[in-house]
Amino acid sequence: MMADSPTAYMKEQESTDFIASIPTVFIESVALNAEVGAYAAIARKHNSDWFIGALNNWNQREITIDFSFLGKGKFQAIVFKDGLNADKDATDYKREIIEVNSNTKLKVNMFGGGGWAAKVYPIN
Repeated sequence: MMADSPTAYMKEQESTDFIASIPTVFIESVALNAEVGAYAAIARKHNSDWFIGALNNWNQREITIDFSFLGKGKFQAIVFKDGLNADKDATDYKREIIEVNSNTKLKVNMFGGGGWAAKVYPIN
């Protein structure tokens, strides 16, 4: 569900496209990292794609996302993460595309109230 006015989403088309690509039904879920009341990171699979989300309480922290759940092959990830000023402006984010595989262990910095999201899909 998109809970804002359509014009707000038109301003950030790359964010809208990312949100719209997230399915509502998954075939597998993997808890990646969590501490009750502090943060959580989970990966969910739909067909051959994985969708990863992490959210944080109000304490800035760094967590590690372990991609060993991916299995064999090469993957590309479209990542949305807290921007440099996300601690002062909740709308500040950075989008990047990275390659990952089952050996990848990615350090993720989340500001207070921040988060991290990725769509991971196989590449040849």
